[in-house]
Amino acid sequence: MKRFIPTAAFLLPLFFFAACNPSKKPEANVPSASPAASAATITASPNPVTAGEGAGTTTITWDTGDGTAGQVYVSVGAPESIFAGGPPGSAAAPWIQAGKTYEFRLYAGTEHATVLAKTQVTGQK
Repeated sequence: MKRFIPTAAFLLPLFFFAACNPSKKPEANVPSASPAASAATITASPNPVTAGEGAGTTTITWDTGDGTAGQVYVSVGAPESIFAGGPPGSAAAPWIQAGKTYEFRLYAGTEHATVLAKTQVTGQK
């Protein structure tokens, strides 16, 4: 027991100061971004789109969530085709037909490999 007290008296402050010592790289302890802050979005307005006899228009707005460029593709039950791209932005789709559903997908970068977000737009009379 006599040996335990001096050893504890030496080790306890040592552990305390070691635990309180700030990291040499404090940025390593800080998360880069919260999941909510980096969530990608793609929206359509209006949706559904009133098309009547001709075509209706909706505006597609996208944001990759991290400031990088993305590409928006559209499909109508067929292979996708490029619709728009670049950093966060928006573009009009003035060809929405009544009775059809269009799927817009936001992809990361220009690789057309990783879907970040998607939305469906419906044309109605």
